[in-house]
Amino acid sequence: MTGLSPHSIWFIAGAALVAIEIFLVPGTGFFFPGLGAITVGAALIAGWIEGTNNQFILFFLSTAIWAALLWKPLKRLMRSGNSGYSDIVGDTAVVYGEPLKKGKRGQVKWSGTIMNCEIASQENTETILPGTDVTITEVSKGILVVKQIP
Repeated sequence: MTGLSPHSIWFIAGAALVAIEIFLVPGTGFFFPGLGAITVGAALIAGWIEGTNNQFILFFLSTAIWAALLWKPLKRLMRSGNSGYSDIVGDTAVVYGEPLKKGKRGQVKWSGTIMNCEIASQENTETILPGTDVTITEVSKGILVVKQIP
């Protein structure tokens, strides 16, 4: 069995960094290095660079370029609160995984998709157990705000 090629390693690292940013710890800044790693993988396939030193130079340079290009648009998108999911407000979801606790982020399953959520601030319930139906009252910055169905 042969080892992975350098471009494959860069693509895997890039995909992992982007996935960490999106699914595990949003807002940590792994998105830009992920795009930088994917850029290095593409440059290797195109034959534009050779050598480990050049790969790392391109990685840091492309990470900075991606950050400069996308920082303000992404900040504006996150600040707007308009995530394009307003059509799901009023739908029913089911608490998924761990019990949902007020003030903490949890997960619900909506239309077969597991999404991050929080209990609505005006909700009197402190904990909602897994498997409980909830109503989506709002979508804010990609996070569903839910309340327990009475």
